[in-house]
Amino acid sequence: MPSARLPFSRRGSGALVAAAVALLVSVPAPTPALAAPGVAGQAVAASPAYTSASTALPSSAVTGPDWVVRGAGYGHGVGMSQHGAREMARDGLSARQILGRYYTGTTYDAVRDDTTLHVNLRSGVSSTTLTASARGATLAVPGQAVRMTAPVAAVVTFARSGGGVRATCGSCTPTSITSPTYLEADWPQAAGNTVTLAGIRYEFGDVLVWPTTGAATLEAVIRVRLHDQYLDYVREMPWSWPGAALQAQAAAARGYALSQPYKNDDPASEPSCMCHVYDDSRSQVFAGYPPAGEVPYWPAWKAAVRATGSPQTGFVARYAGSIISAFYSSSSGGRTQHNEEVWGGTPIPYLRSVADPWSLRAGNPHSSWRTTVTGGPLATAFRLTDVARLDLRDRTAGNGVDTATATSAAGVRATIDGEVLRARLGLKSTAIRHLGARIGGLTRYEVAANVARRVAATSTTAVLASGESAAVFDASVAGPLSATLGGPLLLTAAATLPAPTMAELDRRRPSLTRIVVVGGPGSVNDGVLAAIRERYPTVAVERIGGSTRYAVAANVAGEIRERRLVGAVVVASGIAIADALGASGPASALRQPILLTRPGALPSETSVALSSSGATTARIAGGTASVSPTVEQQLKNRGLTVIRLGGADRYAVAANVATHFRSAVGVPNEIILTSGSDDALADSLAAGSLRMLMVLTTPVAVPEVSLRVLQTTPQLETVTVVGGPASVPTSLLVRAQTS
Repeated sequence: MPSARLPFSRRGSGALVAAAVALLVSVPAPTPALAAPGVAGQAVAASPAYTSASTALPSSAVTGPDWVVRGAGYGHGVGMSQHGAREMARDGLSARQILGRYYTGTTYDAVRDDTTLHVNLRSGVSSTTLTASARGATLAVPGQAVRMTAPVAAVVTFARSGGGVRATCGSCTPTSITSPTYLEADWPQAAGNTVTLAGIRYEFGDVLVWPTTGAATLEAVIRVRLHDQYLDYVREMPWSWPGAALQAQAAAARGYALSQPYKNDDPASEPSCMCHVYDDSRSQVFAGYPPAGEVPYWPAWKAAVRATGSPQTGFVARYAGSIISAFYSSSSGGRTQHNEEVWGGTPIPYLRSVADPWSLRAGNPHSSWRTTVTGGPLATAFRLTDVARLDLRDRTAGNGVDTATATSAAGVRATIDGEVLRARLGLKSTAIRHLGARIGGLTRYEVAANVARRVAATSTTAVLASGESAAVFDASVAGPLSATLGGPLLLTAAATLPAPTMAELDRRRPSLTRIVVVGGPGSVNDGVLAAIRERYPTVAVERIGGSTRYAVAANVAGEIRERRLVGAVVVASGIAIADALGASGPASALRQPILLTRPGALPSETSVALSSSGATTARIAGGTASVSPTVEQQLKNRGLTVIRLGGADRYAVAANVATHFRSAVGVPNEIILTSGSDDALADSLAAGSLRMLMVLTTPVAVPEVSLRVLQTTPQLETVTVVGGPASVPTSLLVRAQTS
């Protein structure tokens, strides 16, 4: 198949990053052919607000943590997705249907395309060379009878001569000629007969070498017929792809060329390049005669170019009767972009954002990508000294980053345009988002069983706790125990073993030697234990109970203490269960017991557990309304170092817990998002056993405090929802992914 070096996401089309890069770094200025509404030259001026803490890079050294950036798509995302076109063609859709999908409201029509096109091959160079073909070449000074004959394999060198152009060649006759305007090189036009300019072979056309206007350099241009001599050599899509995709690409490339404003035969009408289009990503890639490995696929591309069957016409997309400027890119991130949200300018009716699920298929190597941006370049991109928080929630209609806001550790904020961010960091697209996953189920028991599948099936122990709403406190302290024992946490009804729980235990039967039930008979009755023993006769079944929830938590802490040293404990309210649930993830990761307390005083069971635990630190999960200052003082009186992780509500508490524990749990590349609603807290019970940071959400919106945790976790790659769509709607997962 064609070389992997083929540029899949270029401009004619619109370059991968050329539009935004042109705003930021030193590259040749865009030609007027690109200066249409919403293209490179206008991007910053017409884009959403662009602000910065400073207009210049800070003088002090930039630093900060490395950030993992994940996304989808490759290129600007405006117009046709090439990988999407391939998948649509594989699904049996025609070129007409492909173009109609990506260019809103357009028709697919045959138009005359035998016009002459001037393509810039070398721009702003001090010199260039042309090697004669197997039949030689002739150079001429236009308007004069001056000729140079170049024999086979002769090398002609072009350079400036005053205000004109000079060609020299030791084996030519004569050995040099000079033109006050430009020089023209011609060769016998025949299939397979080529000349080579600056290392690239060309089969048809005439090469014109001009002095650059206003500079002591040269412009090398080839004059070709659009219908075949130009389009046959456009390489913007692998020629091995399905025929309908190739036809769509040919129509887009033809339309782009025809829509450029300079259509006359005088290249001087565009003095900056003496051309209509460039041969690279500033326009679209005109790559010359193909290498041997691509030649077998060339007939398929030529057939796509000639789809009308006429030597003078070709298909294009038109809107309201006019040929469109058919921008395209390698692939979108699942939805294409409005032109004005990428380049600014006026909305173009045929360049509207449309759903593009075809771009997300596995056949697209850019359907999901990952890169690491070191702290220095990221801070430099925002003109900050460091980046402690990265807020990407401001999105375009195509779900790309519209504006990005960074905040330094000192609290200084800076905002830049999404396309500017892409260019400065060299990202593939602005469709930046965390990976998303869901561990769901129809019931809390099924959710817990599905969570348990994240724990190795070879573990020998399973922990079982009540999933009943009246007994969730027992399950809230069971996460650290399951982590200590290396097994999953499963939920059960008070009187029966639910089918999902039984199925997961059955799956683990070959390795299972022990089941630990957390809670007294009031939460998991003896009949459940009897049923387990009957079903799994070779498995040891034991209960960690207690007369109260405080006693159960104390006894669970004792079980943990028997297996490891306990340096710290989490203390949470025995009334405000959500605080304990928010802490269960990091507590499980660190295997730190969770002890429960009454709001106004430490229960005796908890006091005894603290005395025997050996802990020197106690972290309070919750504000003063759930764990009073009196309890805090009681903990301090016991000689403990006390750290309160409070907040205005359960969401703030969970967020503060996650922030506090973030560095302690290693590199948190996955964070759990689960419901903080009372009727869905059972899902959070199981989530805690995943031993990860957790944040809570309401059913209608992800709280700002939870988003802040995601935005301040540099290594975050995946947001995993625990619970079904009824408790955490998919829209909230998307919001968390794109925050």
